[in-house]
Amino acid sequence: MNTSESLSITTTFSITDRLPIFSYLVSSNRIRWYRVIMRTFLQHHRELYSYQLTAHEVRDAVRVAFDPNYNLEQCQNDLLALKEWGNVTTIYDSSHASSIASFLSPALLYQATPEAIAIETFLDEQNHASAAQGSLRQGDLPRLWQALQTIDEGLQATALDASPTLGRELAEEWQRAFEVWNTMAREAAQYLANMINAAQQSYTDLEAFQQYKSAVVAYVHGFAQALTQYSRRIREQLAAWDTTDKQKHLISIIAQYLEPPTPTAENRRSPVELRQEAANQVEALVNWFAEGKNADSFRRNALAEVDKVVRRASTLAAATRPSANYATHLHTLARHLLTTRDGEEAQQLFSVAFANHAPIHLPESLVGTPGTTPDTWSVSPWQEAPEVTVHLKPVNRSNRGNLPLEDPIIDNRNIIRELVMQHETRLQAQREHIARLFASPSLDIGAMCSISTDDRAVLMEIIDACLGHPSCQYRALDGSTITLLNVDEQVYTLLEADDGLLFLPRYQLTRQVPASLRAQEEMPETQDNT
Repeated sequence: MNTSESLSITTTFSITDRLPIFSYLVSSNRIRWYRVIMRTFLQHHRELYSYQLTAHEVRDAVRVAFDPNYNLEQCQNDLLALKEWGNVTTIYDSSHASSIASFLSPALLYQATPEAIAIETFLDEQNHASAAQGSLRQGDLPRLWQALQTIDEGLQATALDASPTLGRELAEEWQRAFEVWNTMAREAAQYLANMINAAQQSYTDLEAFQQYKSAVVAYVHGFAQALTQYSRRIREQLAAWDTTDKQKHLISIIAQYLEPPTPTAENRRSPVELRQEAANQVEALVNWFAEGKNADSFRRNALAEVDKVVRRASTLAAATRPSANYATHLHTLARHLLTTRDGEEAQQLFSVAFANHAPIHLPESLVGTPGTTPDTWSVSPWQEAPEVTVHLKPVNRSNRGNLPLEDPIIDNRNIIRELVMQHETRLQAQREHIARLFASPSLDIGAMCSISTDDRAVLMEIIDACLGHPSCQYRALDGSTITLLNVDEQVYTLLEADDGLLFLPRYQLTRQVPASLRAQEEMPETQDNT
């Protein structure tokens, strides 16, 4: 079989054909809307574990993120184009059908295909690749060692009992251990690369760099010690597997459960390819912990970068340390004193430099010729002419006409009165509907032959509220509590009204009335009897 025959023609990512699934990335006029829509599917898939979205939810997401004027028709057209390209699939949503028309033509739910999620995940990883900081996952080393111990025990158990259950559990444990190691190695390499890049930058803040040095030294040394401790154990464990043929047995088990079963045989890889991938995984882990390989090289490079950080901190501290050359300081002080024309300023410089008060009498060459005019003849600043002329506005009635008018006080009493009347009207209408529906404390929908449209609307509101409440209860406006008894009812019934039939489960509801409300309901009956 040649290479072209071994490739599946029905796969999305074919080698020679055009790939329509990438069309939304290169479309000339709607690319921005397509990108936001697929990004929305990725966020719901990754963060909210919500895989199926309605057109209204997609439209709202695009409005918030990009286009406030985005309407439902444009959203449906964009989703239709993405469906034709293979980015999304559609299914019918008949779970919220409340009438025969909505049941016969249910709404559509849109779901991103696995290939589209893979593309968006790759694009997201590329966006965050430059911002990744990396980390030294010290806690992953004991987790990896514990997983390898569990695998060693599983290999001994499968040698005695080769059941499919034990083999599958052993393969799943290996996949968890391999993922832990892969993440730890990738994050450690990224952290070391960031340390190398940071060493090329210049720092001026000594205190901040000293804190950075202390954190880096403790962080890297802790990981290096843990890596030294667990590398030897893991290396010996993997060597023991190689000498006792456990490694070959593990590769066989991994290859057997490496790929889940697919609906079509064309997409399934051959046993030779699966065994080669399993062998590559085991070999990658063995080589990383081999003596003198990645683990030892990373430990040496990390400690070398820590040494650079320590030496740079010492150099920065020496550069910012004050110099002890007193001759230079005295020369600088003398030049400042020579250029000073004020005796008080010269005295302050002398006090700061020698931590002592300057002499009372200074030479004329420093402070100048003493004056003979007494200070009592000096003019007070308050007696001098003002430099700024203040203009005050006259206080009379002619200047009061241009005062700003305040907004009138809004009278909310009419608005509040209308809101109260609307609430009372709605409460009275709901009381009448509930009184007709719950003539008795319990209500069986299957026992009802017909119902009015208004009563049916109130009944559907009560049922929807009960289905959405954790306790399956509805709090009416009059204070009564209505409880739905059989949420998982499988028997359906027809509810006849003037505008058609409603097909729904045969729900049973009960109404609990408070004592105060029961007294108010019984009071009119007593007055009528009187």
